[in-house]
Amino acid sequence: MNINDMSAEAERYRAELMKLYGKRSEDIKPEETPEKEEKDDTAYSQYAHEENNDTPDDTKEYNNRYPEPDLSGLDTDTGTQEQEQYTEPQYVSEESMGSGTGYILVNVRAGEESSPIEGASVKVTAIVDGRRFILAEGLTNISGTTIKFAVPAPDAEHSQTPDGEYRPYSLYDISVSAAGFFNARSVDVPVFDGITSVQNFSMIPVPVMMNSGDETVTYYN
Repeated sequence: MNINDMSAEAERYRAELMKLYGKRSEDIKPEETPEKEEKDDTAYSQYAHEENNDTPDDTKEYNNRYPEPDLSGLDTDTGTQEQEQYTEPQYVSEESMGSGTGYILVNVRAGEESSPIEGASVKVTAIVDGRRFILAEGLTNISGTTIKFAVPAPDAEHSQTPDGEYRPYSLYDISVSAAGFFNARSVDVPVFDGITSVQNFSMIPVPVMMNSGDETVTYYN
């Protein structure tokens, strides 16, 4: 079979395939795409508007229930209340603190008492004969607790039969310092004979730009 015969045979074969499977391109019609319906938002918008009109004004209701406080009488420079002049109790001698013995136990924790502070310095002081006198001092242990400090206190008979002329307890100051925290001081801590007075300190961390000795937080009992 020569080349011409082979070409003719191939052409006939292609024609037969076109009859079986082929379609003329002009006979193929594209699928009709339905026109996109435009969404009518008018009804929805109207409904939303009506719903908003029916919704109560929460802000107005809140303001009616919780009105802002009247601050017109507040002195923003000095405040409305003046702190009374504090006079620390004084003793003429150590013997005048009492013939009995009371105890002070101090717990030192980080802010909100989240964790104990080990190695905090604790001092128990009082004004004796016009000078500040250290009655006891020590460091906190791994639990943030000191030993029980023994300090003078009036005899227990004064608390059992109290009178207006003799105070049945002694008053002391407790100072606490720890690295990285503001100093703390609790004043007028009462101590009775034979009783342990437990004092809890929640130390406040010092910002990086400040020194721990710059401020002291004072608590009045």
